[in-house]
Amino acid sequence: MNFLVVGAGRMGQAIAHDLRRSGGEVRMVDARPAKGVEVADVSKPSPELFRGAGVAISAVPFQLNYALAKAAVAAGVHFLDLGGNDAVVRRELTLDRAARKKGVCVVPDCGLAPGMASFLVAYGMANFKKADRVRIRVGGLPLNPKPPLNYQLVFSTGGLINEYSGNAAILKNGRLARARAMTGVERLEFPHVGDLEAFHTSGGASTMPETFEGRVANLDYKTIRFPGHCARMRKVLRMKDPGGWVEAHVPPSGPDQVLVQVAIEGGGRRWTLTLRDVAQEGFSAMQRTTGFSASIVAQLVASGRTKRKGALLQERDFDPADFVRELRTRGFQLTVDGSTPPATGR
Repeated sequence: MNFLVVGAGRMGQAIAHDLRRSGGEVRMVDARPAKGVEVADVSKPSPELFRGAGVAISAVPFQLNYALAKAAVAAGVHFLDLGGNDAVVRRELTLDRAARKKGVCVVPDCGLAPGMASFLVAYGMANFKKADRVRIRVGGLPLNPKPPLNYQLVFSTGGLINEYSGNAAILKNGRLARARAMTGVERLEFPHVGDLEAFHTSGGASTMPETFEGRVANLDYKTIRFPGHCARMRKVLRMKDPGGWVEAHVPPSGPDQVLVQVAIEGGGRRWTLTLRDVAQEGFSAMQRTTGFSASIVAQLVASGRTKRKGALLQERDFDPADFVRELRTRGFQLTVDGSTPPATGR
């Protein structure tokens, strides 16, 4: 299968690496010239951009994803992106009918959260007809935190500010609801890391509250940070240029770790999945968990392992065991406590 990766930044490079080592032929395009990368204006995509591709994966800012998805469908090419912005994702899902007519898939939200987290929730929910509570906690953190925010830029500043703004979709007492980003601070203890905090951010749950409405009473997604980060960041967000301040005061790189915890409670049982990944083999933990996840979904789409064509949701339209199996082949260590979901899959 021939793949097109749109965007040659950190995440695009990780996606391309995983596709190539899995045997895929990869073409990369970006607005900026670089070795092995074609130059193209991806802000005004046409079907020609997707020539020769079977699957296209966007690793550019989320604002560009709807136009790219629409052009890919017109070209008869499967399209995936890293998602993260609820409004853009909603627009992409309106392409369902057009994608089905073309016999292709549009799959937003293929990064870490949403993306990997969506698959892991579906994997756990295979054990429950109904659940009282689903807690999703995810964070990218430095291995060596430094003030003022004990954070480093593991992905784009724009993406970070987007997560910290607006509202988070949740389920509360069985009903769809919203929680303001940067609220609901809680403390948690993560194995081998220690004392942390988590709080509501936008985009991480994406479509999961709607998908699991009727099966889950309470569902929320919170971002993990070192203690005190949320309070400090609230002050930064009130500045005239919060993105500029972050870029001036927060390290752009360094050894990192990604933490994921999914906890499901129901029927007197509790199921918990924990994952901790660190930078290795020249890729940051955020590149691995985001880029490799997107590559896995692209390969599932390319091999026809989806339940249908059209605009798809990870937690609904795939077998989550397929995704988890691929994670493990890439060395991700998933620890499951409680009832283990079935390991079968296509």
